[in-house]
Amino acid sequence: MIPKTIHCIYPVTERTRPWSIVNHTALLLARKHHPDFEVIISTNEAASMSPMRVSAALSDATIKQITLPTHLDGVAIGWPQYVSDVMRLQILIEHGGIYMDTDILFRAPIDAHVAAADATSVAIMSWETPEQTSACNALMIAPPSNRFLAEWLRRLPESLTSSTWAQGGVVLPALLFAEGFASDSRQFLDHTFACPLDLSRPWLFDPALRDEAKARIAGSQAIHVFESFWRDTVSRVDWVEKTDCLFSDIFNSAVI
Repeated sequence: MIPKTIHCIYPVTERTRPWSIVNHTALLLARKHHPDFEVIISTNEAASMSPMRVSAALSDATIKQITLPTHLDGVAIGWPQYVSDVMRLQILIEHGGIYMDTDILFRAPIDAHVAAADATSVAIMSWETPEQTSACNALMIAPPSNRFLAEWLRRLPESLTSSTWAQGGVVLPALLFAEGFASDSRQFLDHTFACPLDLSRPWLFDPALRDEAKARIAGSQAIHVFESFWRDTVSRVDWVEKTDCLFSDIFNSAVI
């Protein structure tokens, strides 16, 4: 059975970006659209993740103190993003539930998808692009002990040594899909489920793109911000309440 739990990870290393307004907004929207779900934030710096810092709306969030994994089957884990690649799979395999990156902006509840995953015992995620060459691991739903996720984790160590960025996180699950592995234990949705905006333009942050961006997200359940890619822009969004961009619209809807 899939528990009503939303799991997030905030691994703090020397390479970690400070907690941002994007992260704040993401958690506000997670609670807004899933008020009866428990939110668990796993971090190695629990002291810095007090509920008030996370947001007043999440004062009931569970801040879970963890030790970050440094190796997987003897292979070193370098970037904090790779730490998350490992941990998100470990968490879902052990506990089940929803996993979301802290730059996922929910636009609607996904309770129906949780129920579908529960009824069929599958892991549900979406493609990252229309070409279906990479998977979106930023938003996943799964029951405990899912076979597809277990095989993904088993084969992850080799990918951690790849020179291709995010090979283990987004390319490996696409390869497993192409191989037909455990087809009865996973479901891949269209990229518009959580990745309606590509990286070609700053759709969320440019006022000139606001209307076109709104059209692109029509029908999407969530938006993956790709905060790592837009990190320089995100660091300057203190003007969000005064700027007519898509992100400001989403932020204002979250704080109402």
